[in-house]
Amino acid sequence: MVRMVRAFMCACLLGAVFVAPAAAVQPVMERVEIADVGLLDEGLSELCGFDVWFDGSGHITFRLLTDADGNPVREVNNFAIHVRFYSEFGSVSTVDVGPDRVIYNDDGSLDIFITGNPQSMTAPGEGRVWDNNGWIHILITPERDVEFIGSAGQHTEGDQALILCELLGPA
Repeated sequence: MVRMVRAFMCACLLGAVFVAPAAAVQPVMERVEIADVGLLDEGLSELCGFDVWFDGSGHITFRLLTDADGNPVREVNNFAIHVRFYSEFGSVSTVDVGPDRVIYNDDGSLDIFITGNPQSMTAPGEGRVWDNNGWIHILITPERDVEFIGSAGQHTEGDQALILCELLGPA
């Protein structure tokens, strides 16, 4: 019995010794509220050839995890956003929900995993008109080039902005 107690105490002590150095630094957190109403989307308006406005609501929570020296190691950014694009001709709703993970690599590149439901679109009377569900993996090189690595899930092909113009334009 004494041996079991000592073994247990040694195991606890060794566990504390090995766990202490690995203790993580608290993440830096910021929550950004989104409450935009009636904003003109100048880029989309120019592309479409007519005024396109949007309302946005929700929030994004950013979490930056660093090493003991304060260098960024990874991020977890949670999105919960609803946006309604509209023109004098119609409207389209989008949702962006889910966590994005960013990994800071030793060579200065970033691996970004966009997960969840980023920017799926629905239109009144038509249902879902653009799918973007699952995950997308991109790499940003040290030179800041963007490389597509892979994806899984439902991802509609085509130019999302042009689809928005078609849906928001005159019938």
